[in-house]
Amino acid sequence: MMRRRHNPRIAIVVGMKAEGRIADAGHDLTIVGAGSAAQVEQGLAQAMDRAHSQGRPLQGILSFGVAGGLSAELRPGDIVLPQAIHAGEHAYACHVGWQASLARLLPDAFGGALAGVDAPVGAPEAKRRMHRDRGAVAVDMESHGAARFAMSRGLPFAALRAIADPQSRALPPAALVGMKSDGSADILAVLAALARRPAQMRGLIQTAFDAKAGMAALLGSRRLLGASFGFDDFV
Repeated sequence: MMRRRHNPRIAIVVGMKAEGRIADAGHDLTIVGAGSAAQVEQGLAQAMDRAHSQGRPLQGILSFGVAGGLSAELRPGDIVLPQAIHAGEHAYACHVGWQASLARLLPDAFGGALAGVDAPVGAPEAKRRMHRDRGAVAVDMESHGAARFAMSRGLPFAALRAIADPQSRALPPAALVGMKSDGSADILAVLAALARRPAQMRGLIQTAFDAKAGMAALLGSRRLLGASFGFDDFV
């Protein structure tokens, strides 16, 4: 007998609006963190209240977007399905069943730990050091807020991140100012940074190509996940 899909209520945490558009497909519980774990947690609290008021409580939280590579093995466009999020002295485990479900849908994805940080990690040496010291393969700025909130509320949590910049690539300063607090692109800030230091242009172009590969992989993965983001397969 065919199992009936139940369209679970899942909050999707992203860093940028562009990631939200890939994840969305009519989803009304997308939280844009814009690099702020605190903003993620505030958005999740509001989403949880909203879902509860609608009589359809939140059932899980998924961190979905791009990340920086810490392991030299990872290249732009690689998908990471971490088993845990490391943030400072804390480690937040991802839901084993949900992560296994995602891995079945994305068999070429990498495992390992994901580092959560509150400031960009752009220098190759800093990336290598974080990989060595924390054992993490990739890094982002939203997943630890989402994982912390999920743990505090007893909700299943999972993460899917596509590599947008490799360990060996130094992010130019212009790339680090390119996002507004609402997760949209800040073109004027990028242009102003380029005007101050035009020599960044070459690095910025390479960063854009890397980011394009990451976003393309994210889109390809989204098409394989279905409406439930793999959640139904472990329920």
